[in-house]
Amino acid sequence: MNHINPSSVMFHNNGAGSNQFYVHTLNPPIHPGGMHAAMPQYHTLQDQRVIERVPRPPQLSPPSESVPAITFSVNGYPGVRMKDIQKDRVTVDAPNDLVFEEYGFRSIVINLEWPGYESRSYNNPMHSRIDVRLDGRCIPRQHLAKEICRLLLNLHQYISKYPVTPGWEKWALTAGSEGIRVPDIVLFSLHYYRNAWVPELYVIE
Repeated sequence: MNHINPSSVMFHNNGAGSNQFYVHTLNPPIHPGGMHAAMPQYHTLQDQRVIERVPRPPQLSPPSESVPAITFSVNGYPGVRMKDIQKDRVTVDAPNDLVFEEYGFRSIVINLEWPGYESRSYNNPMHSRIDVRLDGRCIPRQHLAKEICRLLLNLHQYISKYPVTPGWEKWALTAGSEGIRVPDIVLFSLHYYRNAWVPELYVIE
């Protein structure tokens, strides 16, 4: 059994369903995106909010990835909220790592693969190509996180005009208050499957 050292926790009095609970502030969990294993359906953030994984087709699961994943974390804790990236309120861990340096790519295709929507045109932002080498230098991890945030914003703007497939209403990207908004999305990692990179995304419940 693991024992908690009282000196390694911080008191927090705003927990849902309770006036008192503890948030671990030391020994962040191992990042699931870098384990070459299936991602957990749910994850608890450092502030104790629960997030749920955006569903992916079975073939788009880390055990099928071709190269090691690119992970995103803040202060050792897995995941970075798109709201914070969008507003430049956070710096990811190892922000200056040139994450594509060893591959020699000049550009990559990012497949956002959002559930409940199908590609409707050649220009559908579900699949986007981005440059990963600018002025002869590979983009760093922080820049990549911003690019993924930008692509999600473009996707939301485009796809919110269309109805979600019946049965997938939970994952609807809408302009209203009921749907999922980009600020509610948490980026965990980016994985390479054959010819495209697919991000692992979670949504705050």
